[in-house]
Amino acid sequence: MYISVEQSHKLDTIIKSYEVALRSFISDIMARKYQSHALFDQTLKSISISNNLIYAKKFSAKLRKFTSTSSEIYSLISKCKASLDNNTFDNDVPYVSELIDLMLIFFSLHFSDKEIVKAFSSIEEFHYCCTIYHKTRNNLSHPASHPITISDANKVVYFIENGIATLNEKLFWYASKAYISEHIKNYNNHDNDGFPKHHNLGLAPSTHKSLLCRESVISNLYEALLGSNVRQRLAGSVVLYGYGGVGKTAITTEFLYRLIRDRKDNKHKDLSYLLFFSSKDEYLRSNNTSGELYIDSAKPEFSTLEDLQSLICKCLDIENVYEIKERGIIAIDNIENIENSEKQKIIDFIKALPRNVQFIVTSRNEESCEEKIHVEEFKNDDTGVTFVEQMVESEGFDINLQLGMAGQILNASKGNALIIIQILNIVDRQVSTFTSITTSLESMRSKNSEMIANFMYKNTFDAALKYLSSNGHPINELLQVISLYDERIELYSISKLLSIGIADAERTCNYLLERLILKKTGEYYELNEFAKRFVFIKLLPDRFQLGAIKEKIRIHKERMKLKLAQLDSTLTSNSVLHRIVNEWQPRNYIDTIVIAELFSIYGQAIKCVTQNNKRKYEQYLKEFDEHSFITSHPYVPLQKARLYKEGMYKFYRNDPTILMQVERLYEEAVESIEYDYRYLIGSLAHASLLMMFGIFLSQHLKEYSRAIRVLEDAKYFHGELRGKGWFIICNYLSFSYKKMHILTREHVYSEQLSLIVSEVIKTAKTSLPKQGFDISQYQKTYC
Repeated sequence: MYISVEQSHKLDTIIKSYEVALRSFISDIMARKYQSHALFDQTLKSISISNNLIYAKKFSAKLRKFTSTSSEIYSLISKCKASLDNNTFDNDVPYVSELIDLMLIFFSLHFSDKEIVKAFSSIEEFHYCCTIYHKTRNNLSHPASHPITISDANKVVYFIENGIATLNEKLFWYASKAYISEHIKNYNNHDNDGFPKHHNLGLAPSTHKSLLCRESVISNLYEALLGSNVRQRLAGSVVLYGYGGVGKTAITTEFLYRLIRDRKDNKHKDLSYLLFFSSKDEYLRSNNTSGELYIDSAKPEFSTLEDLQSLICKCLDIENVYEIKERGIIAIDNIENIENSEKQKIIDFIKALPRNVQFIVTSRNEESCEEKIHVEEFKNDDTGVTFVEQMVESEGFDINLQLGMAGQILNASKGNALIIIQILNIVDRQVSTFTSITTSLESMRSKNSEMIANFMYKNTFDAALKYLSSNGHPINELLQVISLYDERIELYSISKLLSIGIADAERTCNYLLERLILKKTGEYYELNEFAKRFVFIKLLPDRFQLGAIKEKIRIHKERMKLKLAQLDSTLTSNSVLHRIVNEWQPRNYIDTIVIAELFSIYGQAIKCVTQNNKRKYEQYLKEFDEHSFITSHPYVPLQKARLYKEGMYKFYRNDPTILMQVERLYEEAVESIEYDYRYLIGSLAHASLLMMFGIFLSQHLKEYSRAIRVLEDAKYFHGELRGKGWFIICNYLSFSYKKMHILTREHVYSEQLSLIVSEVIKTAKTSLPKQGFDISQYQKTYC
């Protein structure tokens, strides 16, 4: 949908009038920060793409251009600053594109804390509005070239209004705030026949360019609220429900924008207002540096019925909401965030208004509305794949989607549209590789699911219990066990007490976590306070069954105590196992049991390799998988990686997927220390893991640069210790330096090789281990 030609002329005046203030704002900050060209040039050259740029890949070429023309750019900035100071103009100025690029390149250094940025819901929205402003400005400068969409025009006005509200008055020396505001008012009032009398859609959120693959939901909204050839009775309210990130807000705003387009085509002329209000209090973001997903808080527009009514009255210019006589549609976004009593007041308010006031409600729960439309996640099918492919094209992502990649994205994201966009965004910005981000999301849902779940799901207990029960999960028994356990409980005990697999126990517990029925600390689960009351009232059995469950729990705990006592005895008699347990510092008794069991399983599996018994060997591999569900301790993936390596040449010769599996397991072990077991960082166990990973990278994957980074960390973590491990690390580090020098001919590697060889030879004179390292062979190879 597009604005008219006359509106384009009005918008052009607004943009060009505001352009001087924007130019003055950027030039004033830059000129004050850099009072000489030398300092400006030096800073440009020192900017780190990874740390200081928004969308680093996109701006790397522009940064190089600025660096090469810094003298010219600095001169133009100085002239703009002089025009601001003197309120005169008779000189060249930078292009708008150059100004915006300059602001974004220096964003982290000088602009991220400015009030104009804080006026937007996110940095991404600010950047997006800058881009739309620039694109629209250029299109209007070339009449009859590109029409301006209403969406883009609204975003530009929104961008300018935020600038008027937050920028200093002195910057508006060419065109005053009042002058621009008056033109905006005239622009908004123009062509009332094409617009509803009242709307606030310029403030509605927008994070991507177009709505994709949701036409069926849009059609359902049209039919419910506006009727069809076969449907005459209209709904007074419609709820779009589904978990967070599936696109409920985007669908709602797109529908409202389409209604404006329809009005310009002389349809639905009786709609006098289209309003959108949001109680959204969180956004799913991705870290610009690491690519990790996180939840960012946001300020909701309203939190009570009174707040909502005030907003409606302000938009419609009335004193009381019950004065509304004309027909229109009001959208209430993320109503599930409202406190229950206030939410019920809002639902009652919706029902109390006449049917000429229609509502769209979005929620993560089903709400009490006349019509209910479930917005589901995308499946790994033709529609889902099309969505991913079209999103890449629509957003202009520089990603070559190869065969199967769209399916992997859909699987990793569970079809969540917002997470799909975040994955594509991260890969496009080269913050993380495709494999790394999809693999981490798969792992995150099973081991760090609270963050994603808290964003995606909010539902009632009854709905959660009904769903789990209908899918064959022993949900009542599970909640009874957890409530009667008298302490926090881990997956191992849940699986034993319910006689279910650990994977099933984890899936059920994670589902309850997502709905806030359970809470999790480390590896332990417990009921939250509200859930305790719910279970007590609805799920606890009679005293006879209750006694049986308590007896079962007592017997299990006694068995666990016996197992730990036996383990203590084993540790006393087995010095190797005792040393391993001490090095890997288990966080709890479950970790201790798992480490001991894997130590034993590993030894038994190695015998299968020697005996060429592949079937038995693979059974032991499956046991490792079971233990990975019990704990996220890094010893689990490390031992499995070692076991794969032992069987690699015997059973999987020339199978590259095994190498990838071993690499993934080493990476999982490293990540576990980095994020879940941080107290192990710098320990001998950590150094040992890095040593094995570095050797694997060097000898098996031939990735010598990565090997150097990992082995250097391993060497550093050995500190002053100069045992066998230290010499082994130095040997493979020397090998990797030598290989990198051969491949790149860069002297830095030969210099590092010389330094480490000297250090090894010097250390060997006093600390050479009795066996396991041949110093004479080392000297022959590298001296």
